[in-house]
Amino acid sequence: MKKRLLLPLSTLLLASVSLFAQETEKQPEKKEEKKVNSDSKVANRPIKRDNFLIDINYAGVVNAPTGVNFSFGYGNDIQIFYDHQFKAKVLSGAIGIGYSHAKYFNNGYTTNVDTATGLEYASFAPIKADSSYKRNSYTTNYFDVPAELRFRSKPNDKGHSWKVSVGFKAGFRLGSYSTTRTEEGRYSNFIQPLLTQTRYGITTRLGYGRIGLVGYYSLTRLFEAEKGHEILPFSIGFTISPF
Repeated sequence: MKKRLLLPLSTLLLASVSLFAQETEKQPEKKEEKKVNSDSKVANRPIKRDNFLIDINYAGVVNAPTGVNFSFGYGNDIQIFYDHQFKAKVLSGAIGIGYSHAKYFNNGYTTNVDTATGLEYASFAPIKADSSYKRNSYTTNYFDVPAELRFRSKPNDKGHSWKVSVGFKAGFRLGSYSTTRTEEGRYSNFIQPLLTQTRYGITTRLGYGRIGLVGYYSLTRLFEAEKGHEILPFSIGFTISPF
């Protein structure tokens, strides 16, 4: 009787060991399959195109007039891009439209006449210590057409990647004005005939995921050539890709 029971039990035990061994051999294949599927999902994940960008900047100038200190400035840019991916997936080209606003605070006031010659010449004159002037700001607004060459690293499992771009931006002035604060109140002057109508300059971006750094350096003067002081604007700040 015992022999009759031992034979089926032995057969069942051997079958169980054999099935367990087969399952053990299959497990690495499943892990490898999961890894391949995970890599495939990352490779097929849509690349974030950065079609909509918001820049928040510190705005400054190079070559300020003697005695005038541009102590602080700020600005913001809103840009919409069309991004075209090249055959090399890490590279793309983008072109778009945008709006740029900048405000420069300084301890001077705007002048449009050269006191020595009497001719039109835009500049900033320092505020005298005994003057009623307190503070001055100069505001510019431009419609821009930016273009960029972009590099993106391979995105991670969340779709985030390192991004670097170099570009060029040209703009047309929409409006500008100066605001002066005195002891009597606040006054704005919207007549700025010598401010350059068009501008252009170089841009660069460096970021990861949705945020990064952005810089712009103007290759044109704030005022028209030979009709104003050779002030060159620049900006540096943060760039955000909200979508």
